[in-house]
Amino acid sequence: MSELLQDPFVQSSALPLAVSLILVGALHLLRRPLAAAGIAAGFLVVFAMVVGLPALPPPSSMGKLFWSSAAGLLLGVVADAAGVRGRAVSAVLAVWLAGSLLWIALPALDSMAAAVSLAILLAVAAWVAFARTSQTHGSMRGESPTAPAASLLALALAVGGTALIGSSASIAQMALALAASAGGFLLWNWPVERHGWGLSGRVATGIAVLLAGVLTLFTQAQTAVLLLALPALLAGHVSRFVPQGHSAVGRAASSAAVTVVAVLPALAAIGAAYALTGGEASPY
Repeated sequence: MSELLQDPFVQSSALPLAVSLILVGALHLLRRPLAAAGIAAGFLVVFAMVVGLPALPPPSSMGKLFWSSAAGLLLGVVADAAGVRGRAVSAVLAVWLAGSLLWIALPALDSMAAAVSLAILLAVAAWVAFARTSQTHGSMRGESPTAPAASLLALALAVGGTALIGSSASIAQMALALAASAGGFLLWNWPVERHGWGLSGRVATGIAVLLAGVLTLFTQAQTAVLLLALPALLAGHVSRFVPQGHSAVGRAASSAAVTVVAVLPALAAIGAAYALTGGEASPY
């Protein structure tokens, strides 16, 4: 079993998927609004198992990523447990995400290209913090979880695939682990949506932005292609144009369609990264 857990494929797919399925279900039983916190919690558990628990203060960008993500998870859990919503919470999320990006990026801000990359990342962070996700299926429980979770899945896949092609093994593993954690949440919400998204879900999307920041600022990967994945953030708006079935089968089909549409930009980004390497696969 220990040898199986050392397999990079298991560490970045089956393990985080299983951990996410367990944590999402357990948190739902503990307190229903906390279910989405299982995504970030699963990511942190897998990070500690695969990479190790970073020191404090963290000497590396990946260590900063871990502790920033832990702080964001705590923020999301407190807000969701208290049932806090609104612009004020979005502003707090924006401050956390912008502060985390600046903390991670500071050692790499030695060129105009790095400054431009940070500016783009901050703009994406603002979108994650303040953009509203449309409701689907006539849900009265708040925003539908399918579209934002699908957006997270797509962004994490794009970062993981680009890192894999760029031979950034640790970033690839963690980004793909985040994608698998999002997949676990999506499985819990299909064919019937059971769990809300809340601030904890938006924090998980913020973690994908932080991973993109580490990849962009600290590696030589072709990260400009990640711009092609940004339309995945519009999955909530795209869902308005996907036919919404009134039966259980129709709702399940429309949720699957939204997820597929969200993932397409990520596949385009990964394909572009592969093309820019001259069609050479990563040795990892």
